[in-house]
Amino acid sequence: MNRLCLAFTLCAAVFAAACGGGGSTPTPPPPVGNFSNASLSGQYAFSMSGTDVTSSFFARVGSFTADGNGNITGGIEDVNTALNGPQTLAFTASTYTVQADGRGIINLSNATGALSFSITMLSPTKGSIVETDLNATASGTFILQSPSAFNPAGISGNYVFDFSGIDSGGAPDSLVGQFVSTGSGSLSSGVLDENDNGGHSGAAVFSGGANYQMDATNGPTSGRGTVTFTANGFPFNYIFYIVNGSRVRMMETGTPNTAGLTIGDAVTQTSVPATNTNFNGNFAYLLSGVGSRSQLTRIGRFTADGSGGLGSIFADTNDGGTAAQVPSGSLSATTYAIDTNFPGTGRGTLTFTDSKLGTFSYVVYLSSSSGGVIQDVSKNTVADGNIQLQTGAPFSNSSLAGNYGFNFSGLGNNTTNGVLGEEDYVGQIALTSAASNNVSGAVDFSAFSSNQGAFLNVVVSGNGLTVGGDGTTSTGTRNTLSLKLAGNPSTTLTFAAYIVNSQTIYVAGTDNARVISGTVSLQAP
Repeated sequence: MNRLCLAFTLCAAVFAAACGGGGSTPTPPPPVGNFSNASLSGQYAFSMSGTDVTSSFFARVGSFTADGNGNITGGIEDVNTALNGPQTLAFTASTYTVQADGRGIINLSNATGALSFSITMLSPTKGSIVETDLNATASGTFILQSPSAFNPAGISGNYVFDFSGIDSGGAPDSLVGQFVSTGSGSLSSGVLDENDNGGHSGAAVFSGGANYQMDATNGPTSGRGTVTFTANGFPFNYIFYIVNGSRVRMMETGTPNTAGLTIGDAVTQTSVPATNTNFNGNFAYLLSGVGSRSQLTRIGRFTADGSGGLGSIFADTNDGGTAAQVPSGSLSATTYAIDTNFPGTGRGTLTFTDSKLGTFSYVVYLSSSSGGVIQDVSKNTVADGNIQLQTGAPFSNSSLAGNYGFNFSGLGNNTTNGVLGEEDYVGQIALTSAASNNVSGAVDFSAFSSNQGAFLNVVVSGNGLTVGGDGTTSTGTRNTLSLKLAGNPSTTLTFAAYIVNSQTIYVAGTDNARVISGTVSLQAP
């Protein structure tokens, strides 16, 4: 999901200029793979956020139905923009295409007009999506729904959540936490940590009544409903769409100057660590948000020793185009703690200090012993993301060869005209076992700092993935990903890459022209 492209926004005049023409690009070779229109079949819940035509943060969440033959037969969405506030809109008959490589286009129609999205399918059950119609740019995902879960019992048990967006004043806001659902319309308990514009709430328990209900009209057909809870004396109101019994997609229903607008998912918990002993192993993490300069990404890994100590800490951070590596100096105070004050919630804290870069502080809510969500509460920082157990090391180009879908999002800087704007990428690459020049593929992207705005079917080539170690072993060698995007002129995206396992690679940009990050995921047609 797109994370907080809020530090800089575009004025309407700049947005209009971004929609102008640009140089031509080479045509990609015919797509190769086993996807087709039939791969997109069923009912899917989507969630995405980005920058709208008013240069403001916006979000959308909803459900659509694909028939496997290129038709969207129905659906509904909730979209919240600064221009129109929250709206609930039904989709009329629409279309889609899926190529053999999993890349495709979804064209949706509702009362506001026509919308176009570029997608990359990771499997028949999920994929990534980017808006490319020049009305807005946004990134997100879509996941196959289970209609049998479209009832109150479809939300039952313990859930960890991560919501990000803006507060009522338009400042960056992040909420991570845990709640317990009775399965009958109420939340029996909950706790959250909110980082609102750099002010960390600490653990705040839900107070008063917390409840949810299905939408009487759209709940049985789309999984739509609403949930309300209170923490730190503030009410929070969300629209939700049930994916299945283990995931719910949620969007805050506030409007600017009245309440916040955050969006994210809640996922079920299983066997969370109760003590430091239960949290051990190698973990990779990826966060994005806003730092002291502007858009921020932080990516890294560490080893938890089962006794409250962190070792083998390596990280890359990019704050407004200023990149740095951890360790840059000497490391101290490398500790973690599973919070025994909130047993069963999966809450914990991580911290380490770099003598040159300062103190890094994080809050985690674990969905299992293998990972969960993570929030950055370091000074002058609002960011959040995912943390996941690393498995399968040591890695090599041979072990990682395959076809991957990817989604990157962040902030770009046009070094020619000085314009800043959101960038969102979705595409597919094939990685070979070669040590270099091992990538080929294609990408669609929106770049609102450009004179063109949207770019489709752009050829991807270059050195690709270089496997070193990035802390999965005892070395500090960084893995890198380099993608050359054909064009006039061409552009090369450079990333630090942290390998989670043979299916997932976290990446974060390391150049000063853009601050972007995302995930590269193995496809399974």
